[in-house]
Amino acid sequence: AGCGKTKTIIARSQFLIENVSPPERLQILTFTRRSASEIIERVKSSLGEKAKGLKASTFHTWCMSLIRRAPDLFGCENCSVIDRDDQLTIFRLLRAASREAKNALLPKAADLCDLYSFARNTRQSLKATVEHRHPESLEIFKAIAEIVTSYEDHKESRNYLDYDDILDVVAKQISGEEVVKKWVSSKYDEILVDEFQDTNPIQWDILKPLSGSLRLFCVGDDAQSIYGFRGADFETIHSFRERVDGSTVLSLSTNYRSTQEILDISNWLLSESPLQYEKKLVAQR
Repeated sequence: AGCGKTKTIIARSQFLIENVSPPERLQILTFTRRSASEIIERVKSSLGEKAKGLKASTFHTWCMSLIRRAPDLFGCENCSVIDRDDQLTIFRLLRAASREAKNALLPKAADLCDLYSFARNTRQSLKATVEHRHPESLEIFKAIAEIVTSYEDHKESRNYLDYDDILDVVAKQISGEEVVKKWVSSKYDEILVDEFQDTNPIQWDILKPLSGSLRLFCVGDDAQSIYGFRGADFETIHSFRERVDGSTVLSLSTNYRSTQEILDISNWLLSESPLQYEKKLVAQR
């Protein structure tokens, strides 16, 4: 933190717009709408009208825009999107109808929703997810699985897409259908991803197939892992060089926020890690 990751995304965007690609051929992906707006505003404050058409959004918003532009390619004609509140309502009804409804070991509706979402975003089985996050409920796993299956049946019968479906549909079609991958790739010259260490496996499944036909520019911190509870996998950035053929990794080792005494402790921690961190942080202050 404090090594200029977001500023690097902004500087890269400015360079591309001025020298390589029109702004509408770039897509910036962030993890909050707020950071997306901030990046766009900072680029526009520097380039003015030249930046018109530059897009920054969350993974969900971007994937939904792809589905809306070509619903037939993603098999999503006549689908409706349901939000978290809708999901909870469905899970509450299904939980109440379960034969284990009065069992204290049966997770609450919000927990069932979170278990289901975590399993999908990490590409783990539901059982492995329950074992990891609610091990006390394993003895009634069959009832949990039945609720989840009923939830999926409920969505399918009504053409509902929840937020996880939006990512999953795009990931499956891009990786499994060449025509879809070519269509998405034809829209962009480069995809830029901020806070790349926060990506989860399903988000990487969206980006990986595209890496052969357009440029990926990903900025993140492979020594930062604070969103594992929602499925983020820092290994995606830590092993980026191995995962993406022909990729180049540049280290941002000058820090503009901390003093050297703090960075000395950080450098010591990195040197003690069983993972190999080939960087040494130096304070600018």
